[in-house]
Amino acid sequence: MTTRRRQRWAWVASAGLVLAAMPRPVVAATVAVVGPEQAATGRAKILVLPTILSGELPPDTAIELATLVSDNLVDDGIEVVPAEGTTPGCDEACRQAAAGAAGADFLVQAQVTGDEDEFNVTVTVFAGDTGQALAPFADECSICGFVEVRDMVRLRALDARAEVLRRRKEATAAVQPPVEPVVVASSDRPSAPRSRLIPAGWGLLGAGAAATVGGAVLLGLHHQSAGCLENPRGGDCVPVRYTTVIPGAAVLGTGVLAVAGGVIMVVLGRRAERRAAAGQRVAVRPHGLGLRF
Repeated sequence: MTTRRRQRWAWVASAGLVLAAMPRPVVAATVAVVGPEQAATGRAKILVLPTILSGELPPDTAIELATLVSDNLVDDGIEVVPAEGTTPGCDEACRQAAAGAAGADFLVQAQVTGDEDEFNVTVTVFAGDTGQALAPFADECSICGFVEVRDMVRLRALDARAEVLRRRKEATAAVQPPVEPVVVASSDRPSAPRSRLIPAGWGLLGAGAAATVGGAVLLGLHHQSAGCLENPRGGDCVPVRYTTVIPGAAVLGTGVLAVAGGVIMVVLGRRAERRAAAGQRVAVRPHGLGLRF
């Protein structure tokens, strides 16, 4: 192997050791904990009033349509209760009293007007605290029968259910404002103590890298031509060569040991810092959820 190749391989080996031992940059991360999402809207309690009928309809139509309305109001966020002792023609004061007695948030009532084959259907949502109408959902048909009336009542009851869920969600969001996310800046965190092993290890590693390169150069110069001395007896000059194998090996071995020792000191220092950082406590702020390390 030529002198240049030996020097090149020595430089590559020392550079690889230095890169392997270089510390990765430690980024002081900012902890951002987003506050909890808005709570579920809760269960809205709906009181289903008796159906108002007018026109030519079967005798049991009122009970059947009230049951149909109740069945189509059922939802995970809704509790449906039938009205007891309430007349179909209940006014605002009557509806308010009925809702208060049942603890209902809303009232729903269907009204069907029919004459032969023409019918008008209205399903109305009332406020439980005032008894006032909030959202009437109406439909009509011509040349139709009771089957079509049932379909119209079912569809308008579904509209009423969607309206109740929407109003319940808006009311809950108004009472519970969104919680702002709490961001704890990294500058607020107490810094972990620095280990003294790390700077000492890097100093030793640098010195060892330089010694490793020097030893490799000396080994590469061994037995290379150092010129030619003048022959005192006359004639051709006497060739001279380097004999640097012993000092080169000593310097190279010392450099390798220093590099290894520096790497070990840096690794041990980092472990000590991680253990110190892990020992810090977590604090939860009372407003929102904030994690502070």
